[in-house]
Amino acid sequence: MRLNFKSRPKSKAQVSVEYLIIIGVSFAILIPGSYFFYGYSKNSNEAAVRSQINQMGNSIITNAESIYGLGEGSLVTLELRYPRNIRDVYILSDNELVIRYELSSGINEAVFFSKIPLSGNYTYPGRVGCTTPCGNSSLTNRTTTEPGTHNLKFISKTNHVFVSVAK
Repeated sequence: MRLNFKSRPKSKAQVSVEYLIIIGVSFAILIPGSYFFYGYSKNSNEAAVRSQINQMGNSIITNAESIYGLGEGSLVTLELRYPRNIRDVYILSDNELVIRYELSSGINEAVFFSKIPLSGNYTYPGRVGCTTPCGNSSLTNRTTTEPGTHNLKFISKTNHVFVSVAK
């Protein structure tokens, strides 16, 4: 006994529906995948900025402490690359280097502590009755710091290290 099945040709509507199903499944995979990739790349970029700022702050503190140990009048220049996210670099209470930077979560601050007193180019609003020679100061006179390469000059004074932006 032989069975003979005749295949019926697919209708145009059925082909169109199958095509739409394939396109729909493709988009169902593509859209969440691209969302997760975007989130991962954004977090990766922010981690790189944090790492660069951490390296920059540690480098400033290390150079300041080294130049202070060499004695009064010692001078060194350090070349740093500021990321575009940096908003301000200033010194609080003579021994706290603060780097303000902006991420998608808002304004953040990285604080680095120095064992020696530091001073910057410009007076920064400080606490009332501060008697130290350094007080609070800033390395820049703008509210936003330009990205790119900056040369910082470290000069050892009698009782502190003066940090300024070299021109």
